[in-house]
Amino acid sequence: MSKTRRSLSDTARQMMSGVVQIHVEGNIEEDIQSVMNPAIRIPGLWTGSGFFVKYDKLEGYVVTNAHVARNAEKIEISSMLTSEERFNAEVVGLVKKLEPDVALLKLADGELQRFKKLAIRDIEYLELWEGTSPPRGEEIKAIGYPMGMVEPNITGGEITNFVSGSEYTTERFVTNAAINPGNSGGPSVNRDGRVVGLNTAVVVDAENIGFITPAGFVKIIIANLLQRNEPHFAGIGGKIQKNAANFNALLKQSEPKGVIVSSVEPGGFLAAAGIRKRDVILSVNGVAFDRHGIVIGKEGYFRHKNIYDVMKLIPIGEEVEIVFLRDGKRDTAKARATRNPEKGVVSRPIIDERKYLEVFGMIVQELSFDIIEAMHQIDANTQLEMLKSIDQEKPSLVVTHIHQGGQADEMEWSVGELIATANDREIHTLDELKGMLAKYKYGTLLLECRTGRIGYFHVE
Repeated sequence: MSKTRRSLSDTARQMMSGVVQIHVEGNIEEDIQSVMNPAIRIPGLWTGSGFFVKYDKLEGYVVTNAHVARNAEKIEISSMLTSEERFNAEVVGLVKKLEPDVALLKLADGELQRFKKLAIRDIEYLELWEGTSPPRGEEIKAIGYPMGMVEPNITGGEITNFVSGSEYTTERFVTNAAINPGNSGGPSVNRDGRVVGLNTAVVVDAENIGFITPAGFVKIIIANLLQRNEPHFAGIGGKIQKNAANFNALLKQSEPKGVIVSSVEPGGFLAAAGIRKRDVILSVNGVAFDRHGIVIGKEGYFRHKNIYDVMKLIPIGEEVEIVFLRDGKRDTAKARATRNPEKGVVSRPIIDERKYLEVFGMIVQELSFDIIEAMHQIDANTQLEMLKSIDQEKPSLVVTHIHQGGQADEMEWSVGELIATANDREIHTLDELKGMLAKYKYGTLLLECRTGRIGYFHVE
């Protein structure tokens, strides 16, 4: 046992030279003012961790967590190989919804050469582990720069559990290795010298419970980013539900195996494969599912890897074989893996991508999960009404700030109103509202909210 521990420790010490500290100047996304009024930006400084990733023949690319790089205006990295020197880096891409929490950076032009010149030895590029299910109890070392430390920190622990993904979330490994603020984005490594995953998060009120983003998801995100410029996963493209013996007669099945397709999204994977509502999915690429959509792995039912996890680990564009049951008959179909069609309500970074209109003395944005979350702190009742009226298939326009003395204030509009129509025409996007403003310039515009509140505005 001690020999294994020493071996893993030696491996981690060798790999830590490939781990970097990330220094970020940007805007603090948790601040409610910045969410509700994008014109206000609260500057901040923070640090995280990352590592030089081995991928094809690329040089100077660094993997980290998306929450480290999100809303950054300036990113620098430092390394134990180059004393206290800092090097400019830029974002190649990141997962805006933080599911999974992955970003890819690269050293800016000329900085890789400067790094090599100043480094005391060659860059250690870390390789991502090829597996998808490490066994419980496997020893790992978490490497990073917690609490702003200027040298890399190594902590030990084990893979203790797993949290399966869902339609909107991705799988996590659970570890008892210490993961503290600043460790985010650093690697968790195994005895073979591979990166099992990214140090991602901790449970604040618990001891020794941390979460790791699996290397398989990291690899897929890198591939989709570099090959297709899409920081997304392949999705099912529809809704599924648990199977049950009650459905045997209806579905003409002998026993409940696989999951039932309850809806198919136009343009999604299931539609491309010709799958219909009430078909039963039995397997994807040879991986079979039980009636709960769970993969029965080596650890039996206690390892809840599911159909969503399997789909997300397939590169976008790759051919997928799906076995299904229709009217009691087993059949096979093939289609290319594709991302799910974009939903109406998404998560957006505060800077760069957050668009808004300042009009009639108010700020209007397209509704996002960030705004919904911020509304809870402003007015929980309004948030509840907002949740009730959301159409997830279409964008929605929401009032996020009212300027005192403006037209909206004069007509007693309030933050949280969802705009439904403009001059009795449905509108869902900022571009549609801009079009109406241009059409009725120097005239009037009647806006009606989903609550029935109206505003008769002079367009200037």
